[in-house]
Amino acid sequence: MRINNFKINGFGKLQNKEIELQNGINVILGENESGKSSMLKFISSMFYGASKNKNGKDISDFDKYKPWKTEEFSGKINYTLDNGETFEVYREFKKKNPIIYNSSKEDISKKFKIDKTKGIEFFEEQTGIDEETFYSTAISEQEGLRLSKSSQASIIQKISNLISSGDDNISFKKSMDKISKMQNEEVGTERTSQRPINIIDSKIRKLIDEKLSLESYKENIYDNSSEKERLSIEIKEDEYKKEFLKEIKSKLDNNRIKNAEINFNKNLEKEYNNKISELNKKISNNNIDENYEKINFKNYYISLIVLFIVFVVLLIASPSKFSAIIPVIPMIIIIYKILKDRKYASGMKLTREESVSKIINEIEVLKQNKETQRREAEEKEDKLNQEIEKDREELISKYKNNISIGYIEDFLGKNYDEINKEIELKENRINTSKFRMQTMENNTKEINSKIESLANIEEELMGAEEERDELISLNKSYNIAKECLEKAYAQVKENISPKFTQNLSDIISKISNNRYKNVTITDSEGINVEIDDGRYISASRLSVGTIDQMYLSLRLSALNEVSDENMPIILDEVFAYFDNDRLTNILRYIQNNFKDNQIIIFTCSDREKNVLDNLKIDYNLINLEK
Repeated sequence: MRINNFKINGFGKLQNKEIELQNGINVILGENESGKSSMLKFISSMFYGASKNKNGKDISDFDKYKPWKTEEFSGKINYTLDNGETFEVYREFKKKNPIIYNSSKEDISKKFKIDKTKGIEFFEEQTGIDEETFYSTAISEQEGLRLSKSSQASIIQKISNLISSGDDNISFKKSMDKISKMQNEEVGTERTSQRPINIIDSKIRKLIDEKLSLESYKENIYDNSSEKERLSIEIKEDEYKKEFLKEIKSKLDNNRIKNAEINFNKNLEKEYNNKISELNKKISNNNIDENYEKINFKNYYISLIVLFIVFVVLLIASPSKFSAIIPVIPMIIIIYKILKDRKYASGMKLTREESVSKIINEIEVLKQNKETQRREAEEKEDKLNQEIEKDREELISKYKNNISIGYIEDFLGKNYDEINKEIELKENRINTSKFRMQTMENNTKEINSKIESLANIEEELMGAEEERDELISLNKSYNIAKECLEKAYAQVKENISPKFTQNLSDIISKISNNRYKNVTITDSEGINVEIDDGRYISASRLSVGTIDQMYLSLRLSALNEVSDENMPIILDEVFAYFDNDRLTNILRYIQNNFKDNQIIIFTCSDREKNVLDNLKIDYNLINLEK
């Protein structure tokens, strides 16, 4: 694999920086504090992201490398795998996942698996190397090899750990003991009682019991909510219907008045028609009496007879004859009235011809009046029918979006009394529904006060269950870690350790000009080196420079064992304590033994450049100061 180029939009102190790399050796030259270490960290962060976890450090990588002068915290890197496939990665470090493009610039991010904590693990899928292994093998950072004599014992221990466990910072036994201890302290087991998993299990059981006792209240509030929603819809619909019915009633009231006017016209027409029929019948039956003002003489005669009877009774039965005179006076008055009225009536008599003519004239007048009433009735009836049809269309248009057409058409055909009855039913139903709504509101407040604790319990239970899931997941992780460590240890002891020992022997022989040849490793004494006379001495007795070379070379040898890809070798100021001979030897060794690996050397001096020039080794120089 090789890195072709990368662009830094903003990362630490670096901004708008583009770097082109080549195969073979690349020397990135820059003064101290010019951003070389930030550039190295940018490369690894493009592959694995910038973690927000401190991981034992004072500050997380994310916070440490936030841009100094810009809000743009992003960049892009282009690389090619050994199979020839080229990829380009764009990453905004504030977001968990980058965007991965293939050589056709198609977004293929979804093709890679996603870890909910780490994000898209594309680079690990492509190379088989996780972030920790990448730092243990492909990258040697500044200060990584700067060891004083007092640190020789520590570095020897690191090399021993690397050979026995595959990692220079891991002792298998100590690691297993530490994992088991952490597992017991951070999770616990069935046998423990006051560990996190036991405490959280007890808490969950208690919360479940409390939740079950209050669960019915939650169901009630749900039922109330559904019923309130249903009633609200029902009230709204009934309000529309009530308004619709009242409009119909108002229009029927107006129609009743107009119908009364029409009926009045029709009744007059009928009355005129009846009078015409009677008058025509008189003429056709020759039943024409003398026509004069009629006076009711019958009543006069009856009154006169009654008074006469009273007079006779008083005259016969009364002891005083004078009392019989009392009815005589009214009798005289009645007789006078009869004589006077007869004289008046005899002067008003008409001839037959005059009476017939008068009737005919009266018939003509009645016919005209009848025709007038008929026309007025028809005109009013036509106008009323047009208004009724118009009202019908307006009501349908107005209410069709809120009331079913069937209901509208049904009640447009009802009479006044039916409409009145339906309005009354709707008002009663609305009032009942509103009363029920108010009752449920009161019940809801009461229930809410009771289930407030249930909501808190559910939230607490959810948190407890999530915590338990995390503990179970953590426990599984510990078990997987121990299982993997055991397998790795067995594999290292069987396969890697002998190869590392042989590689280390070859490396020491080459870089020391055959002064030191064979290397042996024991659990009790660590690393021993064979000297010229055949004796084995502890590696701790070697010079700091030699130990540094051994350590670096061993990391480089491990790189070929951890991945099928020829990974880039990134070195950040690792030769600061190498003298010129050691620097020459190690650069020659790298050139000869890692020809398929891209080499990226970060340095603040011309030493590496000068040595490479003297060795006539081609390299790509990138001067950050230019």
